[in-house]
Amino acid sequence: MTDSTSTTPNRRSIFWRMRALFYGLLVFGVVAIGGLWTALNTLKLPPEQRPIETSFVCDIEVADGECGFDTAMARLKVEEERVLVTYDDLPPVLVQAVLAAEDRKFFDHNGVDPVGITRAIYQDLLGSSESQQGGSTITQQYVKNVYLTSERTFDRKLREAVLAIKLERELGKREILTRYLNEIYFGRGAYGVEAASRTYFGIPAKDLDLAQATYLAGLIRSPETADATQHPDVADQRRRSVLVGMVKEGYITQADADAAAATPWVTEPTERDDGSVQPATIRARVTEVTDFGPVKYEDIGSEYWVDWVRLQLRARFGPGAETRGFRVYTTFDPKLQSDAVESVDGYLSDADGPLGSLVAVDNDGRVRAMVAGRDYDSSKVNLAMGVAGGGAGRSPGSTFKPIALAAFVEDGFSIQSRFEAPPTTQFPGIEGDDGGPWSPANYDRAGHGVQTVEQATWQSTNTVYAGMADTVQPARIADMANRLGVTAELKPVYALVLGAEGVSVMDMASAYSTLSRHGLRINPYIIRRIEDSDGNVVFNAVTDVERTQAVSPDVADTVTNVLTGVISKGTGKAAAFGSPAAGKTGTTDDAKDAWFVGYTCNLTAAVWMGYENPRTMTVGGGGQMSGGATPARIWRSFMSRATAGDDDCRFPKIDVGEKVLNGEYSPTRPVPSTPSTSAPSSSSTTSVPSSSSTSVPRSTTTVRPPTTAPPTTAPRPTTSAPPTTARTG
Repeated sequence: MTDSTSTTPNRRSIFWRMRALFYGLLVFGVVAIGGLWTALNTLKLPPEQRPIETSFVCDIEVADGECGFDTAMARLKVEEERVLVTYDDLPPVLVQAVLAAEDRKFFDHNGVDPVGITRAIYQDLLGSSESQQGGSTITQQYVKNVYLTSERTFDRKLREAVLAIKLERELGKREILTRYLNEIYFGRGAYGVEAASRTYFGIPAKDLDLAQATYLAGLIRSPETADATQHPDVADQRRRSVLVGMVKEGYITQADADAAAATPWVTEPTERDDGSVQPATIRARVTEVTDFGPVKYEDIGSEYWVDWVRLQLRARFGPGAETRGFRVYTTFDPKLQSDAVESVDGYLSDADGPLGSLVAVDNDGRVRAMVAGRDYDSSKVNLAMGVAGGGAGRSPGSTFKPIALAAFVEDGFSIQSRFEAPPTTQFPGIEGDDGGPWSPANYDRAGHGVQTVEQATWQSTNTVYAGMADTVQPARIADMANRLGVTAELKPVYALVLGAEGVSVMDMASAYSTLSRHGLRINPYIIRRIEDSDGNVVFNAVTDVERTQAVSPDVADTVTNVLTGVISKGTGKAAAFGSPAAGKTGTTDDAKDAWFVGYTCNLTAAVWMGYENPRTMTVGGGGQMSGGATPARIWRSFMSRATAGDDDCRFPKIDVGEKVLNGEYSPTRPVPSTPSTSAPSSSSTTSVPSSSSTSVPRSTTTVRPPTTAPPTTAPRPTTSAPPTTARTG
C-alpha cells in the first residue's frame, strides 16, 4: 500500500529544483515593469514634423476658399501626393473599414493591444487568410511612420510601444486616427486617404462608398501587391477580408458585404438619369498624376506660370514650400492667356522662326497673361522673365525712350523743346570708358531737321534722344527706369537712352504700366492670395504688394500724351485698333530684337520677338524687322481681344514742363543757369537749319538755350559704355 504522502518530496523536489527559474522570471518581470515604467517617464515624443502635403494653384476665376482638387489648374508636389483632411471629412464606412482591417479594438486599448498581438501570432501560425490583422495597433503604426523607422529589432518595437502609449495620453482617438489616415501610403504616389480617393476613384474621400472604402482599407498593408489593375486576385482577397471583419463587428450586414464583394474591379462610367456621368467604381487605368489640371489649361503656356509660382513660394517660404499644402490663388486669366497665345502664334508660328513673348498687366498690377515660350517641353526658359526666368535680358531698343522722356519732363523740360536731328552724332568717350566715342544714328540714317521732343518720340529719332540724354545725364535715366519698375541692373551710360542694356519683357510691362497709372508703381504680381491648409491667409497682394508713387501724375500723363501720337501718327500706326492707346516701338541694332510696348487706360502689354540666340530678323522682301511691324501687329491682335467691352477713356493732353530748350549749347559747356528774362513760347522759336554733317568737334546734336534754368548737370558716369554705334527705332 502506497502512502499518499510519498509523492510530496517528489513535488517539493520539482518545485525546489525549478525555484531558480521561477525566481529568474520574477526578477525579469520586475525589471521589465520597472524598465517600462522608466521608459514611459523618460522617453519623450519627438517633435512631429508636418507631413508633406500637395499645394494647389488656381486661376483668377476661382474664389477665395475654393482652391482644391476640383478647381486647381495645377498641383505642386515632389514625390508625394497628399492632402490633409479632418475627422469630419472621413465617412463612417471608411473609418469602419480601416478599423476592421487594421485595429478593431482601437477605441478600447491604450495604444498597445496584447490580445491583438497574440491573435496575430496565432493566425500567422495557422496561416489563416480570413480577417487577418497585424499585431501593431493603428497608434503603433502611426508612431512607426512618423517617429521611427521600419527596422525589425526588439529595441525599435519597445520604443514603438512606449511612444504609442505616450501618444494616446496626449491625443484623442479621433485625432490619432485622422493623422494616421493622412499619413499612410496607398500606392500610385498617393499619401493619405484624400489623395488615394482622388487617385483611384476621382472623388473626395467624403464620398467613398462601401466597395471603395474596403478597397482602400485593403491597400494599407501592401499597396503595390493589391492594386486591382495589376493584381485583381489579391485585391479581391483583401477586400473580402475587410468585409468579413466589418460583418463580425456589426458594422454592415452580410447582404451589404455580398453586394460590395460583387462589385467589379473595372467598370465603365455610366450615365445618370439627369444626363451627368457616374464615375467608374474602380478605374482600369489611372490618369497619370501630373501637375496640370483641366483641358482649358493645355497648350496655353500654363507650365511657365506654375514654375514661376513655385519659385515665388520658395523665395517667400523657403525650400520645399510647395509641399506645405498651400492654396495659391493666382492672377492667371485663361481667356486672356488664350488671347495672348493665339496672337503670338498667329504671327510667329514657324518652328524655325523668331520666338515671341507677351506680358499683360492690369491697373491693379495683376499679370493677366504671360507668353513665356513656344513649347515648355522643349525649352523651360521663361522668355518673359529674362535672367530670372533662366534666360538673358534683351535690349529694349527705343521702347526705353519713354523712360528717358519721363526723366526729361521731371527735370522741368517741355515736350515742345526743340533739338536738331542730324543723321548721326557723336559723344566723346568719358572718364573710365574703355571704348571710343558713342556714335548713335537714326534708324533710317537720315536727318530730320529740327524736331520737338514730341515729334522725335513719334518718329523715334535717335539723335534727338542722344541730346536729351546729355541734357539729363545717363544716371538720371537709369534711376528713372528703376523707379518706374525696371528691375535689371543698368549701367548709367549714354547708350542707355536707346535701350542698350538688357531688360526683361516683364520689366518693360512694369515700367509702362506705372505710366498708365499716372505714375503709381505697383510691382507686377501673379499671386493674389495664399492660404495654408488650415485656411489661414499668409499672403495677400492687396496689402503685401509694394505700391509707390514713382513720378508725379503730371509727369506720367505728359509722357502718355506723347506716346498716343506714336500710335496715331508715328512708327506705331500698325498697333492702332480703334481705342485710345499709348505705346512705343523698339528695334535694336541689326534688328536682333523687336518690341512694341503700350497701354490703354485699363491694360498694359509688352511684346518682344527675336531668336533665343540673337540674330538679325527679316521681313518679306529681305528688309529688316522693326518694332512697328510684327510686334505692333501682335500687340494690336491681343489688345483688341483683351479690351473688348472695356469703356474707352481719353488720355489727358498735358505738358507739365515749363522749360523750353530752344537754342544751341555744347555738351562740353555748362548749361546757362540764369533764366531768360523773356521766355519765348515754343511756337515762336527761330528754326535752326538742319545739318547733314555726321561729325562736329563735340556733338552734332544741338539745342537752343533754355528759357529757365535746368537742374544742375550730374557728373558724367564712369562705367563702361556699350558699343559705340546704336541704331534703334
